[in-house]
Amino acid sequence: MEIIELNPEYFKQMIVKPAALIDFYATWCGPCRNMGRELEKFAAAYPEIAIGKVNIESEENRELAAAFDVSTIPSLFFFRNGQMVKHLTGFYSSSTLAKELGV
Repeated sequence: MEIIELNPEYFKQMIVKPAALIDFYATWCGPCRNMGRELEKFAAAYPEIAIGKVNIESEENRELAAAFDVSTIPSLFFFRNGQMVKHLTGFYSSSTLAKELGV
């Protein structure tokens, strides 16, 4: 499945899906770039999970990052049917991420 760049409107649409993983990141962040590569692998292995990315550098996304108290990036939020079930910070390999999310 394709990884979608999110803004606040698309974020609301994404989290109500049966399973969604959202990555809050910044372009200047090295671990975020590495996490992006791992998310590509994760998306290929788990196409049933919608994956989105929120750039915290974007003015329109700053309130969204604040609402989720994002103070460390990468910051990953896993939702099932609109409910957040897991919050992870830092870099994870695709396989470790799958174990952490129980998929």
